[in-house]
Order: sequence, then C-alpha cells, then structure tokens
Amino acid sequence: MKPTRRLFLAGSMLAGTMFALAPSVWAQNDDKFVIGASLSITGPFAQYGELTERALRAGIKQVNDAGGILGKQVELLVRDDNGNPGRALLAVKELVEEQKVDFLYPETLSGLVVSVLPYATEQKVFTATVGATPEIGDGSKFPYSFQLSDLATKRVPAVASALKKLGGTKAGILVSTNPATVALGEGLQKVLPEKYGIEVVGLQKFAGDAKDFVPLLQSLRDAGADIVAFDGVARDSVRIVMAGMQAIGWDAKIVGEPAVVNGDLLEQIPAEVQDQFYSVNYRVATRTGAEVSPQMKSFMDELRSFGPIQNLGLSASIRDVVFLVKWANETAQKEKGATDAEAIKAVLEDIASADYPAEYSLMLGNPRYQGDHHSTGNADYSTFWGLIHTSPLIDGTYEGEALEVTE
Repeated sequence: MKPTRRLFLAGSMLAGTMFALAPSVWAQNDDKFVIGASLSITGPFAQYGELTERALRAGIKQVNDAGGILGKQVELLVRDDNGNPGRALLAVKELVEEQKVDFLYPETLSGLVVSVLPYATEQKVFTATVGATPEIGDGSKFPYSFQLSDLATKRVPAVASALKKLGGTKAGILVSTNPATVALGEGLQKVLPEKYGIEVVGLQKFAGDAKDFVPLLQSLRDAGADIVAFDGVARDSVRIVMAGMQAIGWDAKIVGEPAVVNGDLLEQIPAEVQDQFYSVNYRVATRTGAEVSPQMKSFMDELRSFGPIQNLGLSASIRDVVFLVKWANETAQKEKGATDAEAIKAVLEDIASADYPAEYSLMLGNPRYQGDHHSTGNADYSTFWGLIHTSPLIDGTYEGEALEVTE
C-alpha cells in the first residue's frame, strides 16, 4: 500500500472515531452553564472574595433549584487573583480562553474590575458585577459590561444625608484610591457645600492596603472637621480608622458606606470609640423592625449554609447578578434566537421596558439599563438606604434606622 493511501485510511478512521466521540463530548460540555469568577480569595481584600464566592454559590443553588439557565445546571469556577490587577487579568484569560466560561464575573472591587474589562470587551464576553464605579457601566467603552449594585454616585447623597442628620457642619473626607471610593469622595466634596450646607475642610486619599490613618485623621482634625466621611476597601479598614480616632483622642463621628461594613463591628472597633462609628447601609441589612421578605429569608437560609453571613446587602446584590444572567440568557434565546454577547447586550439594553420578575431581584428591582448606560442610575433608590451604628452582627445586619435621602 502506498504511503498516501495508508495516511488517507488512517485519517479516515481517525475522523470516524472523532465523529463517533464528538456527540458525547459535546453533550458533556453542553449540559452545563459555566460561570467563571476572578476573586480576591487571598491578599488584602480577601473578605470580598470570600463573601462574593459564598453569595455566588448561594445564588447558583437557587437558580439550579429553579431549573438552571437555559435548562442547564450552573457550575461555578473560581480563580484567585490575590487582589492584584495583573493576576486578575491572567485569571480572566484562563477562564475565557481555556475554560470557555459562559459568563464572567470579573471581580467585586471596582479597580480590579476595570483592569480586566478591556480584555473582556476585546473577547466579546458578557460580564456583570456589583462594583460601584460608574465606569463599569459605560457601554460606549465596555459594551458587554453591566453594573448591578448601588452606584458610587448614588452613595453620595446617601452619605451626605447621613452627615447632615448626624449634625455635621465641617466635614473631612477620607477615602482609598479605589475608583469607587474616589468617586464617592470627590462627589461629596462637590455636593456637601452646594446642597447640604456642610463645609468640606479636606479630602485625604490613602492606598487600599494602608495600615495607619493617624496622620490623615490628625490633618482633618487640625483643619477643623467635626465629622468624617470614610471609605476603604481592606478587611481591617474600619478597625484601623477607629483605632486612629482613639489614638488621637478625637471624639468626632465617622460615617462609612455599605461596602466598608463587614463582620462583627463590636470586635473591630475599640470600646472607647464605638459610639462614634456610623455607616450608611442597605435598608435590607439594617435592623429597623421591618418584616423581612420571604424571598430574602429564602436566600439567607441558602447563604447561611455556605458560612456566616458577613454583609447581607452586598451578598444579596451578588445573588441578583446570577438571576440577571439567567434572565438575560433566556430572554436572548427567546427573542433573538442566540445567546452571544451581542444578543445579551440587546436584551439588557431594553430591560427598562421589560417585565423583569420581581423575585429575580432582592435589592434594586429592574436595573433599567438604557442604551450605553449599563449602570443602575435609573433604578429606584427611594427605599434603599439605612443608617446603622455599632451593634451586634446578626446574619449580616446591624441595628439602625431607615435613612431618608435628600438629593
């Protein structure tokens, strides 16, 4: 037999084998919907990675119990980025190119999210996250990226209203260099004197992993601040800022925002300054005496099975991302006959006019994306905010009151 003949027959048999195996292989790859997530499992921001993974798994369990996505059970693949932009990009590339995930959760921290979005955009990968910086939802820049949480710009009037309610007249602002926290600080610097009659005596920024705020706090005190708006990203940021207040003997109030609150505040804050700490928080994570919805109770039961609930509001927002992914894929398949990034983009940009199921969202309801506006600026925030004080942590909630926000 001539060599060419032997090669032809060998190739034919191999091809036949491949075609015989292909249906079962494809069925194995086709019978699940894979969500990939790059998270800070280790490193200075590990509390967010741990919280996010638990919330994603609880949300996925609920979706799977309801039939999955497109009739497929959902699987989660997590890669640790150690809170580092370079490692986050490597993690995302592996999830997209090697694991070929159906959906990408590109971190929770805004700075890390923004660092991987150019690549995800180039690859036309559908992403959604609870990162709060408006840039995540800039559809003209990142057409397949969607933000699903309270927006940093929406935190500005909430924190400003809290500062006013607590009697502040001269505010110091202390925020990390993460994009979302910078947006909060710069937003407060602009609106406090214009709309709330509160003078801003200083804006100080610090690295996300800073371990000592004493010099910055002393600077704000020397400038005449009688209240401080604070936002950080590291696990110990509340403990560090309140230890700093204790160290300089300053009795001013500190007002945080939802993402900075995590875990047992009674353990984090020195007893001598516990009555000085307040934070804007999500209404659902603020114990006001209001009844908890059946949907939230169900999620809390599921979430609790993965470990202690550290931040109920943020966890619920992450759970809502999973249900948004379900709705987007199933609606795109029904209306467009496809679930590629362009089809999903199209249905999400029209979600404001859609009948979005109430049970799919525990937090903001219909996100009301429109055109290139892929952030939640048009969502309903009217009953969204609470104001908490140092109190025992119970299932990711703290004692407080409803916060009426003046914009």
